[in-house]
Amino acid sequence: MAYVMFRVYSGPGASEIDRILSLAMKELALKISEHPGLIRYSPILFSDGRYGSFSAFHNPEAARRSTQIAAEWVKATAAYQGSKLDELMEGEVVYAVQGPADKDEGLYATARIYRSEAPPAELKAALEGEADGIVRSLPGLGRYTVAKLTDGRVGSFSAFDSPEHAKQSTEKLGAARAKSGSQLARVLPSDPVVIDGKVLATHRG
Repeated sequence: MAYVMFRVYSGPGASEIDRILSLAMKELALKISEHPGLIRYSPILFSDGRYGSFSAFHNPEAARRSTQIAAEWVKATAAYQGSKLDELMEGEVVYAVQGPADKDEGLYATARIYRSEAPPAELKAALEGEADGIVRSLPGLGRYTVAKLTDGRVGSFSAFDSPEHAKQSTEKLGAARAKSGSQLARVLPSDPVVIDGKVLATHRG
């Protein structure tokens, strides 16, 4: 089962963030990909001024190995001094779709984080039963991934070719969740916390 990690940092000014993300792409991504298990690594500049990354791996072991590699690299990299890890989210993928707009740069990312008590099997059934047709027909879709996070929450991580298409996806999937008696409403009962931004590049394993 694929496993994902989503990191959000704050701290340095805007002038430093571009340098930090460029270093992460040039150095950290290569260090992680030296070991087996990486699917993709994408640094992201969030719209609220923070920055971070989305990573996907073939298994939890590869993901956790990358955490150690990243911690050592950050500690040794001067540009990261003063940065603060606001949140690290991780978990197993329960649903994923790769769209026709999947590419290595120029995508717009949206993370939606839900409070949910639903187990992975129920999430998978609801998504495949009520959301799959909608997701696969979304214009500009790069990729769409849903994971049951280790802290009990649910993370939906998507990438589109434009902010407009990302907004359309929010509206269409929100409407499906709002339908009376829907499985999606049952497994995702809370409105999500949303974090969005620009994917600067993608390194594939």
